[in-house]
Amino acid sequence: MTMRNYWREQQQIDNRVALVGNQVINRVWYLFPQGGGPRGSFTTFADLSPNLRNRDLILLSGVLKEQATAPVVYDVTVLGSANDPRQATSGGVPTGGGASWLAPASPVATTPLIRVVAQGWSFVNIQFAPVAASACITFDRRETTAIPDSSHGSVEDCYFTTGGSAGHGVELIEVKKIRIEGCIFEALTGAGGHAIKSTAGAGIANTSHGTIRGNKFVQNANDVFVVGDRYLVQGNVLYSTNPVTVGNRINFLGGTDTVVIENRFKDVIADITIAKGYKSGTTGQWSNMAFDSTVPIATVPA
Repeated sequence: MTMRNYWREQQQIDNRVALVGNQVINRVWYLFPQGGGPRGSFTTFADLSPNLRNRDLILLSGVLKEQATAPVVYDVTVLGSANDPRQATSGGVPTGGGASWLAPASPVATTPLIRVVAQGWSFVNIQFAPVAASACITFDRRETTAIPDSSHGSVEDCYFTTGGSAGHGVELIEVKKIRIEGCIFEALTGAGGHAIKSTAGAGIANTSHGTIRGNKFVQNANDVFVVGDRYLVQGNVLYSTNPVTVGNRINFLGGTDTVVIENRFKDVIADITIAKGYKSGTTGQWSNMAFDSTVPIATVPA
């Protein structure tokens, strides 16, 4: 399988600017936190944010240390301009290579690195590390002027790791159609740490119609803990093991009609039970594999 070269892809994207009437769309912005970027590049998301319009592309290179709320614009892509999501440093000092988004020196408690409030945002090929008890990316839906609805977003080929105790990778607040594919969630620990979680917001509805596919979950306190309806959870590998009453591997209690198929669980078959963190919700369908067997587990955990 050929590895994607994101840097080459962004060079091809640089010239994608188009016109609708006399308005420029599909603009490309450079976010170089350590400086040294092309002419017109920015060093902080906060400075870049007021310039964004629908369908813009942000190319991130270096180590961004910031907590921000995205503006109410739509279909924005944030792309890490490196061949693999990583933090490139020398002696702890960012070199400008890689593409990562980390906590600032003095973080605000229980605040995500980026809160998305409008539809269609995508994050691709970036390493994230959360603030304690906070998410890296929060997709938020409140149906207010400031926070309308961040449904229809995606997170692809990103790496979520360590950071503050009980931090989270991706948080979903009552949104629809969020797609999380090809990511690694590793060492998100502490009793409240989650790779992917949902949070109640304005009481609009459960998060729904999401896709969680082709990800790796490695020794997190909790992997997927979502009150969600009609999710597809497919082709993931869960390397975390789970003693009784500790953590949740896949938990959809409170949701309905979730399909959990073709996943591989590090736990042995005997430990893939409700009591050990595998919970389907109402009318869920399961067919998965354990590391100790080549026979699919076609039953919902009991």
